[in-house]
Amino acid sequence: MHAYSSSDSRAQALGMIAFLAVLLAMAANALTDYLGIGPAWLISAPTVAAAFALLYRLVDTVAWRWSVLHRLGVIQVPVIEGTYEGHLVSSYKQTKLPVRICIDQTWTRIAIRFDVLEPKSSTSYSITAGLGTDGHDHARLTYSYRNQTRPGVAEADMNDHDGTAEVVVACLTGEINGRYFNFRGRQGTLALTRTTTSKLLPADG
Repeated sequence: MHAYSSSDSRAQALGMIAFLAVLLAMAANALTDYLGIGPAWLISAPTVAAAFALLYRLVDTVAWRWSVLHRLGVIQVPVIEGTYEGHLVSSYKQTKLPVRICIDQTWTRIAIRFDVLEPKSSTSYSITAGLGTDGHDHARLTYSYRNQTRPGVAEADMNDHDGTAEVVVACLTGEINGRYFNFRGRQGTLALTRTTTSKLLPADG
């Protein structure tokens, strides 16, 4: 997974994490004083650092999905992780192919894998990405990718290449619509739907 940019500055959440880390450190120091375990000055700084690291990890991997944090405005990053299936329509001979997008996401990192399903001619992996809200209950994802072709399956003139995709995710319905461009001079449209039954978190929380 790689880092991605977001319209959410994350400053408010980081401030909350720092505040809670100090509270946890104070509680830990009070406990060590009560138990008579070492001087407080020796424990306080490492305790704050450890508490911050633990809370940051919790938010980055789990808590950032909690709807209550989105409703409070603490977290504003849209949750778009999941598996989507649908089709692409290429500008090359208006070819229509079944495709799948798999998105792994944390609060600060993301990985996007794109597969052509039939024929299984290529797989693309994201290199960079940006994610933000796009109106009510929608998120806009823009990412660059590197495509790896499968020799013997892909067309003879198709080689590994880079490209860019820009899609809009309807967070309530789990639908993706967008377009892609590649450095082979081709482009096309994408239309996919999330394959799981659970709803995505609305982009505006």
